[in-house]
Amino acid sequence: MRTVPAQIASHLADVSTTTTRLLKITLRSGFVYGLCMLDRNITYDDGAGELEYIATNGFDPQTVAQDAGYSVNNAEGYALISDAVPGITTEMVERGELDDATWILYLVNFEDLTAGRHVLIDAGDLGEVRAQHGMVWIPELLSYGMRLKQPIGSVWSRTCRAIFGTPADSQTGCGIDAEVLWVDGSVTAVGAESDRTFTGTAVTGSSPAQVPVPGRIRWTYGNNTGLEYAVESVSGLDVELTEPTRYPIQIGDEYEIRPDCGKQYQRDCIDIWNNGINFKGEPLIPVGDAASNQAPGAEFPGSGWLGSVVGDAIDDAGST
Repeated sequence: MRTVPAQIASHLADVSTTTTRLLKITLRSGFVYGLCMLDRNITYDDGAGELEYIATNGFDPQTVAQDAGYSVNNAEGYALISDAVPGITTEMVERGELDDATWILYLVNFEDLTAGRHVLIDAGDLGEVRAQHGMVWIPELLSYGMRLKQPIGSVWSRTCRAIFGTPADSQTGCGIDAEVLWVDGSVTAVGAESDRTFTGTAVTGSSPAQVPVPGRIRWTYGNNTGLEYAVESVSGLDVELTEPTRYPIQIGDEYEIRPDCGKQYQRDCIDIWNNGINFKGEPLIPVGDAASNQAPGAEFPGSGWLGSVVGDAIDDAGST
């Protein structure tokens, strides 16, 4: 049930109305901007401070729908990117900076913009945002109601389900402080694959993991600023990434690099990070067929520390 302010409810009952929709989008960085479906800009305070909603780059919601059964909501908004939206560029779209932003859709009376007088139509997350012909972006507006259709349950896995570097007191908590593991460096040479290989000034720090493989790299200066990628291999100061960067790597680009976790109980959680108590997995799940043996962390019968324990138990049972 929506809350409709008395002033707007009375206005909607009139023969003619002066209402419009305002779309407020908040990026992961905290940057906020607004779009409106009117022929002029609107400055409105929704309770979080005044914000100018741009009309030049107005939006056109194709579908904003929700039924009583909470079926999947969907909406699409089209908008031109130009200097009329300060702080938004096509380069930001291509780097994915607008992905996973949050949005709120309001209905207001543009002839009476008293702070707080709006109807909250819907809210949710932005999906993929694409730049077309260097000037058009199409955000996918995913309503929070959509999440109610997603099944949630527990799973079993031999590998760890924790997110490396997160606090331990959560369902996917790890307990390792990953922020202190970042090492600053800059690119001194670019490899044959200019979007995957390079030589840097620094790779390893004081981490228990001697080489950051698996690892993460975060670009802090250059065309790829703000983007993170997985590290596939490291040889000396030569680094190879698992996937290509959005823009070619250039000499002088700056980065931060740190080790990640391979999610294996003995090899990673205990031997490297001494963090077995926070392992979020079931390493003793029996593996009985060839297909299961190919799963990450699986052990063939008779191999590894688990195989030795099982083998000894079988021998003991046979001797009795």
